[in-house]
Amino acid sequence: MKRTLLLASHSTLASGMAETLRFFAGEDAAILTLNAYVDNQPVDQKIKTIFDQFDSDQEVIVLTDLLAGSVNQALYPYRTRAHTHIVTGMNLALGLAMLLEPTGDYMTPERVRHLVQDAKDNVVYMNEYTPEVSDDDE
Repeated sequence: MKRTLLLASHSTLASGMAETLRFFAGEDAAILTLNAYVDNQPVDQKIKTIFDQFDSDQEVIVLTDLLAGSVNQALYPYRTRAHTHIVTGMNLALGLAMLLEPTGDYMTPERVRHLVQDAKDNVVYMNEYTPEVSDDDE
């Protein structure tokens, strides 16, 4: 089973995120990017071209930048494609979790929800954060 991570964003956020993910996960990480509105090509056509290259049994994890954004809206219809999960609000923690997930089986919706929750937990207002210090740290 092959899994591909598709990062899709307005401008070049997707490419920057992919570069950082490859720094952590390795250059051979299965990542594709969609940088929308940078080359005057219709987003719908770019998405179709990307999805046309996938085999029907290939798992595709899509991370987009904004819930109400046009990129996410353009990808929304692909949620019904088999073995496809679309998550919006991409961040580095989420991308790493998706990339490093074992590829022996398809990801379940429950597993995706768990990884999304873990990534949400990484969004913290640091001005109000108090790290937990154990007695062993002293």
